Amino acid sequence: MLRKEHLLYRINGENIKPRFIDPQSPFLLECASELIGICSAALESGMSRQELEEISSSIIRGSADVKIASGLNKLLLDRCEFALSAEADYPLLRKNCFLQAAKMLKRGTFTGEELQKISSARTADIYGDLPDFEKLVSFAPVTPTALLDRYNLAQAQGLLIYARKVVLKLSEPEQSELRKFLKAVKFFRLLAHIRREGKKGLTIELSGPYSIIDSSTKYALQLANLLPAAVNLSRWELVAELKIKEREAVMKLSHKSKLVSHYKQLSGYIPEEIRIFHRTFNDKQSDWQITGETPFIDGGSQELIFPDLSFVSTSSGKVLHLELFHRWHAGGIARRIELLKNNPQLPLTLGIDRALVKSEEEFEKLFADAPQIRKRCWLFRDFPGVTTCVNALNRAEKELTNSH
Repeated sequence: MLRKEHLLYRINGENIKPRFIDPQSPFLLECASELIGICSAALESGMSRQELEEISSSIIRGSADVKIASGLNKLLLDRCEFALSAEADYPLLRKNCFLQAAKMLKRGTFTGEELQKISSARTADIYGDLPDFEKLVSFAPVTPTALLDRYNLAQAQGLLIYARKVVLKLSEPEQSELRKFLKAVKFFRLLAHIRREGKKGLTIELSGPYSIIDSSTKYALQLANLLPAAVNLSRWELVAELKIKEREAVMKLSHKSKLVSHYKQLSGYIPEEIRIFHRTFNDKQSDWQITGETPFIDGGSQELIFPDLSFVSTSSGKVLHLELFHRWHAGGIARRIELLKNNPQLPLTLGIDRALVKSEEEFEKLFADAPQIRKRCWLFRDFPGVTTCVNALNRAEKELTNSH
């Protein structure tokens, strides 16, 4: 991801446009190739972070556009992994070196052996635990063209960090690509409101970090990380309301922007916590099974719901769906509870992160006028446990059966 100092954009009235580069520019391809070559050579020779950055800096300073070259280098550093050059007690090494030098200074005389010890203590030998002296141990290779494409995408991602709201319009999306995209939305724990537009269109509204009371840098990064998934869609338009440098502006992107995604296997985006939950759920109980595919639920008023998980009862065959509201999803809880009040027959249960409610009393107040909905809603911390989930499913199944 690019930092603020790497972003290039123009603000014209209320519109803001990222400054995209030409991925076929011979000058930029040459610059990208040089920087990639430096990283590859650094990996072969086992350079330290400091050595790598010193060599890269010479290329950046000599570039015709220092800001672009610096941004390209930042993206390459993100592809590098550094580690300590050796297992050593560096604080102890420094302490012994300094104590030896102090003794020599206090005494005012130096033996040849003592002088040799001090003079042979290189900076890297005693400061090897500091980031500058970590060794490059891996580098994810990339072609010059792919790096320039990544740069363009990163410019747009960098601006999304300042979003208040993002609206994504999809024209006639295929069910398979829509399902993959919404899995990415769930993967990044973003709050999405999905509505039908006409017969085949969809509008997906995403809250931005600047619309959240407890604004979070992590949420901003998650929203930015969703953009490559949107770029993989066939036909899309994105409108983002931003607040940057105390100015409000609108960024508009679409499939015509010719952005290139580096996400190749979108269907593989399954959070590790979901994988663990699947395994634990199957091992600990046999009353319910997780279904292979979660369907879209018609929420009425042109709204669609895409649950996190779906379950089928092994005894009754009843299917129930689960939607999770994490710590950034406060804005969607009241709307979903209202939906259940108006549509009590929906086979939907809600899990709510305890970070969103201050106490059990506050949680109960959400259902003051709808106690029957309370049976289908429950609290969890960070991610639900199996027992809590199964108990909630049993209560919801009983409540839905009795309501019929």
